[in-house]
Amino acid sequence: MVAAYQHGIKGLDARKILEASVKMQTTLPRRDLPGGGAAGNENLENYLKFNYVAADGPVGPGGKLEWDRANASNTNEYAYDDWCVAQLARAIGEKEIQARFEKRSRNWRNVFDVETGYARPRKANGDWVTPFDPYSQKGFTEGNAWQFTWFVPHDVPGLVELMGRDRFISQLNDGFEKSKSTRFAFPMGADYSKVPSAVDHGNQPTMQVSWLFNWAGEPWLTRKWVRAILDSFYGYKPEDAYLGDEDQGQMSSWFVMSSIGLFQMDGGCSVQPAYEICAPLYPKTTLHLSKQHYDGTTFVIEAPKASSENRYIQSATLNGKTLDQWWILWQDVRKGGKLVLDLGPTPNKTGQRAASCHHDDR
Repeated sequence: MVAAYQHGIKGLDARKILEASVKMQTTLPRRDLPGGGAAGNENLENYLKFNYVAADGPVGPGGKLEWDRANASNTNEYAYDDWCVAQLARAIGEKEIQARFEKRSRNWRNVFDVETGYARPRKANGDWVTPFDPYSQKGFTEGNAWQFTWFVPHDVPGLVELMGRDRFISQLNDGFEKSKSTRFAFPMGADYSKVPSAVDHGNQPTMQVSWLFNWAGEPWLTRKWVRAILDSFYGYKPEDAYLGDEDQGQMSSWFVMSSIGLFQMDGGCSVQPAYEICAPLYPKTTLHLSKQHYDGTTFVIEAPKASSENRYIQSATLNGKTLDQWWILWQDVRKGGKLVLDLGPTPNKTGQRAASCHHDDR
């Protein structure tokens, strides 16, 4: 709902959306509803008490304390949700709500261990849960420590700063190198303790990781690994079924967006949404913008040299002007225009390394 509002979808009541979002992020979960089940964020009481979900902290109503419950991963997910609330509040001038939830959105830092360079489970007294294995799922849901370390889509510059740029790049790149043999998918039925799982494109927590290199000033590595996933994970033969769980259509959506060379790291919830750019699969793509919500114009992406070999952007222009950065703003897309990409088979390691597309700077 926040992303829809930030993209100018008409007919939305931003204050109602904000009211509902704040309620979701501040109301403790319930299990007394008709039909059973639970409503609300299960670990919210824990999160609000410690500013992270402590491994041995309070659990939701009806819950049971377990050391492998979703504590560290919930911390990162709740922090992202808090940031989305803050962005909507910022858009409509609710400064108190904005400040409160911006502060909460930084809680992901409380489960990031600078020494090891990973997100990891933490006790209520501040101690890290030991022993620690970055490929273990203990403390994480549908992922492990390696994978959830990168789930900070709302504050990638902060993650780069805490990890250090060199470690950020090497640790991330090493994960891709290790994941090539499994086509960037965790083998079905495999034992996590025996097959270290890094990139798992078949599940949501690491579907954004190939685009993270942009934020560390190495967009050519994003272009390398995005194309590697497009080439190996997706296919058109009977034996090329998706190597994961297509719930909510996210794998198909990722393919559509990445194949035309666009991606949104933060889910489009920033006050000024932006698209990161990559080498598209097609020589020309035309986006027809809604007449109902926009002006019915078109935005064209041209890459005349597009091919399986030409996967690196050599240079780019937006509406005839040189583009020295790895992103374009949504407001430029909605006005209509043309993005032209000159592609080649070898990376341009010095191009488009302009300053980070920091959310607060847009």
